[in-house]
Amino acid sequence: MSGQARAIPASYLLAQACHFMAGGMMNVVFAWLIVHELHEKQVWVGVAQFFATLPMLFLILVGGAAADGRHLPSYIGRLQLAAGFTPIALALVIATGQLSFVTATAVLTAGSILAAFIMPARDALLSYVTPPETGLARTAAMAVSAMFAGQLVGTAVAASASTVGAVPLLALQALLMVVTGVLSSRVPLVNPHAFRDHVPVKLSRLLHEVADGIRIVTADKRLRTIILYLAIPGPLFNGMFLVGIPLIVRDVYDGESAMLSGLIVAFLLGLSLSSLAMAQIRPVERQGRMMMMLSLNNVIVFGLASFAPPFWAFVMLIFFWGLGAGAGMALNRGMVQAAAPPVYRARVLSVLQLTQVAGGPPGALLYGFMAQAFGILNTLLIVPVVTVLLWLSFRLLSDLWHFRREEAIAETTAPIALD
Repeated sequence: MSGQARAIPASYLLAQACHFMAGGMMNVVFAWLIVHELHEKQVWVGVAQFFATLPMLFLILVGGAAADGRHLPSYIGRLQLAAGFTPIALALVIATGQLSFVTATAVLTAGSILAAFIMPARDALLSYVTPPETGLARTAAMAVSAMFAGQLVGTAVAASASTVGAVPLLALQALLMVVTGVLSSRVPLVNPHAFRDHVPVKLSRLLHEVADGIRIVTADKRLRTIILYLAIPGPLFNGMFLVGIPLIVRDVYDGESAMLSGLIVAFLLGLSLSSLAMAQIRPVERQGRMMMMLSLNNVIVFGLASFAPPFWAFVMLIFFWGLGAGAGMALNRGMVQAAAPPVYRARVLSVLQLTQVAGGPPGALLYGFMAQAFGILNTLLIVPVVTVLLWLSFRLLSDLWHFRREEAIAETTAPIALD
């Protein structure tokens, strides 16, 4: 391919989009089943999301360690095919009349276990399909765009849950998982021999390798600062997405699946547009500064949302939330990819992903209990207060504001030293 610029493989982006299309559908269907079909109280909505996201909290670091040293395309393909059984199981539960709080939550918890192994492996694969001339920062933004575009389509399709029912949607999700597995297993690598000398981590050393990933992040000032800035407010945003929005739809705007889907579509549309824009523009040089400025978007959005504006205005606020979140995610993923040592990249990325999912269980409980005690609108005010305090603390006490762009270190093979 000399003299011709290579592009990131379309199969990688399509697999990314299909995986998150299925995930976007599941987010709406599960919330709809718990909130509207089972009519659970606010606290139990939070408890359901707590258990459905709990495996990610405990297993994603193990998933990152398990991925390092493996032939990632085939490994991801097998995991995706296994994940296709989750929506099939939930469809069988519904079709046989066994749907309950316990059965729905149990099936989603099982899917979350597989997701904890898929996420770090899929993100680690990105650096092996990125042509040097494209640049990792731009490729990461393209991958995030595909992710959110898939979620956007999946969420829009799930708006029909109230009319077509959950079973046809779950069947479609299973099909998308199978397609994702096939595409992932066949994705072409920039260096076909990248995993020639791969040595999977032995089960007996798995916890040791997890600890290594944590030590790498905590010892590296850049990685430590970025991940802390993302981790601290994690429960607020996870709780808002998992519990806050479904409860606002039901308790403030008296809506059902179509309205819930519309809000999530608005959020994902903002995510998709901003991450796509990040993929098209020149790489940002002052990445730390932009990361901090983007986070201030949350102060405006949730401060205004707490006044219960008309639904169309609330949709616009959620859209603007998505714009800031999409640009921020494209930016921070590229920053972490570039700073991570190549041999430990999946483990480092699993720590980043832990910051994004760790807030799910506590955030879901937080919003469930606080919404019932103080009202969901009052609970929204936590976000701007915490965001301002966090911003001031990192501006005064860290160097995040001064972080500049750097590129990833290239590597030809991915062995793991076992001594």
